[in-house]
Amino acid sequence: MADPISVTSLVLDVGHILASLIKYAKTVQVASVEIRRLSEELFALKGILEHVAAHMPGHLATDEDVGTKKESEFDYGIMTKVLHATNEFLQSIITELNITKAGLKRVTQKLQWPFTQERVKDQLAHLERIKSWLVLVLVSDQSLAYKSFQEDIGDLTTDGELFKWIAPVNAASSHLRALDQHRPGTSGWFVDGILKKFLWNTDGKQVLFISGKSGSGKTTLLAQAINSLSSLASQDSTLCVAYFYCTIGNLASQYIRHILGSLVAQLSGRVPSVLEDIRQHYAQLPESQAHRPPIQTAIFESGIVKGTSGGRKVIIMLDAINESHDMALLEKSLLRISKSSSNIQVIITTAEAISFASDSSVSILNIRSEIQEDIYSFIRYRLRSDEILKNLPPLFQSEIESTIFQKADGSFRWVQLSLDDLSAKRSKNAMRQALESLPGTLRETYVSKLEEIAREDWEIARNALFWLSFVKEPLRLSALNEIVVIDETNMALDEDAMIILLRICRGLIFQDRNGFVSLEHPSVKEFLTSDWIKSSRVQYFSLDSRTGDLKAMHICLTYLCLDNFKGGCLTYLGNPSRLFKDHPFMLYAANLWPYHGVSCNFGNDPYYMVQKLFSTRSLPGGDNYGALLRSSDAASQIDPAAIQRTHPLYYAASFGMVPVVKAIIENDLDLDIDAPGGRVGATPLCIASVRFNFEVVEIILQEGADPEISDPGTWLNVFELSELQSHQGLQAILTRAGNKKRQRRGSYWYGKA
Repeated sequence: MADPISVTSLVLDVGHILASLIKYAKTVQVASVEIRRLSEELFALKGILEHVAAHMPGHLATDEDVGTKKESEFDYGIMTKVLHATNEFLQSIITELNITKAGLKRVTQKLQWPFTQERVKDQLAHLERIKSWLVLVLVSDQSLAYKSFQEDIGDLTTDGELFKWIAPVNAASSHLRALDQHRPGTSGWFVDGILKKFLWNTDGKQVLFISGKSGSGKTTLLAQAINSLSSLASQDSTLCVAYFYCTIGNLASQYIRHILGSLVAQLSGRVPSVLEDIRQHYAQLPESQAHRPPIQTAIFESGIVKGTSGGRKVIIMLDAINESHDMALLEKSLLRISKSSSNIQVIITTAEAISFASDSSVSILNIRSEIQEDIYSFIRYRLRSDEILKNLPPLFQSEIESTIFQKADGSFRWVQLSLDDLSAKRSKNAMRQALESLPGTLRETYVSKLEEIAREDWEIARNALFWLSFVKEPLRLSALNEIVVIDETNMALDEDAMIILLRICRGLIFQDRNGFVSLEHPSVKEFLTSDWIKSSRVQYFSLDSRTGDLKAMHICLTYLCLDNFKGGCLTYLGNPSRLFKDHPFMLYAANLWPYHGVSCNFGNDPYYMVQKLFSTRSLPGGDNYGALLRSSDAASQIDPAAIQRTHPLYYAASFGMVPVVKAIIENDLDLDIDAPGGRVGATPLCIASVRFNFEVVEIILQEGADPEISDPGTWLNVFELSELQSHQGLQAILTRAGNKKRQRRGSYWYGKA
């Protein structure tokens, strides 16, 4: 059944986009024609939608309503599909422009036109099709046009789903945050000098690594390069630019498949052919597929190389490769890509040594000695623009400028925090005292920040810093507030125990314009997990990177076992969104605790908590286990009966939790190894195979799981899945497991491997 779509909400979305385009028109000069044409077409679409709203009831009919409509009415069934397609198209524009339904969220002085001319042409074509569909339905034209725009809708929605599949992480938000850190007068030495020399010099260098210590401004430097080259690309159809930012607080941004997928998606706006192999792979998947496997790295690499067709030049820019979960694989992949075509060049920032620094195609730039003038410009800009500092006497300003510049030691981060502290002082004398006692290093600055925290707030502050250091997905402030006050001895949350974390941890944590909280800078985690802090005067705040994931998993399991969730999936059956409103950390705990689990070694105590959570499955509504599955992304649509039928083995297999899988098999003597579970009723073997959890696959096969059972989500059994290029690793496992089964108890299927 199609979800109802509000025509009024579509009208509002168009209004938000138009408001954004008006601001672009005032700020961006290079795309005035494209902005005008898009605005004209969107105004026309807005008028048609308003006409639709005037001729429709308060809500759009669902598929069940279609058969009851009167002959004189337009076709609600096809209108539903048209409006869904319209919504997907508008949401894609909203995402690319980085606006929300609540209003424009950009800093207007940082606007960068995100669309190429080819992308605008594509959008205009889609707009024309959408308007035609709406008009045809309004006049009840059921001619041959009916079939043609049905096919058009399929094309549009397929692309939308395809991009969600290959590029789930939007790099635009990270780019905007990096742009916010830039100050006038900086970065010119790189953008107008070294960058141009690297890109247009014929010295055979294909890869440029920009190295420097944490806090030296590498991300801001790359953001300016991205802006400059994107502006050139908007005027030059032979130049293609794609970028990505790896971030410590977002696990999804650290996987090579998401990084390469985002690069391909960006390049497809200029060169649609980069999607040919990916679209062909996508088309082979069943329409009802629920378990969509990742694409092989080689297919992404091939797509990027296709971006050079027609003599085009492709420039790839990647920030903080050292933050990638797959750093070694990513380095090799980018080197392969750059060597595949002389028209591809790669620019990467890193705070760590790289594995192929000696390769003849690689150039390395250490920015330590290059950024001195930028730091000087940064200080002068702040002294002129800060509401407090700009009113100081010129001689005192000169003293501040000289002192901070001499002590900066190549660290923008230290300069920023030092100026923040001076600006926060209430008098000139207090500023002078602070200037005379400035911490000499970034490390000492962080010590000073921690010492400012009141002792009664130490525990809460340390908990917050712990979560933001080891978090796998960005947290909103409400979720962070909830989890930092959890107490293992108190099995119910204290709703009044909310705290003002941003005030307590000033200078250490940051809340972005979308409400997500993160560490102010990666150097904060680097400091908190360093060996130095363990014997310092702020050693209380020391964090152990070796045990961080184990502790995070333990806290998540404690949270999931709280009495608050004993009603299971039945408590919020009529209003499931209320669960997440009442308990904002629930989504994170339910979906991310397994990822903390697979990153650490399970001990007896954590597995005891896993058993405790799983054992509640037989209680009404599945109890805590039912609430867990109801909150899980993969199981959010499961009905209560299916939740109680879903054995924990399925859940553990889907996340690749090897220790948990082994423990379940050892302890559950009545275990049905092929019991269906999840939203579509797949076996544990199927879900583990689809998700590349091959170690789990081997364990389950050895216990007698049947590889001939088809996965309802893909329509493939494990043998058929192993024939796909992306899953060829299954073939050796099937052979080994088959041979072992023949020796142990005979197997009718082993020879098929």
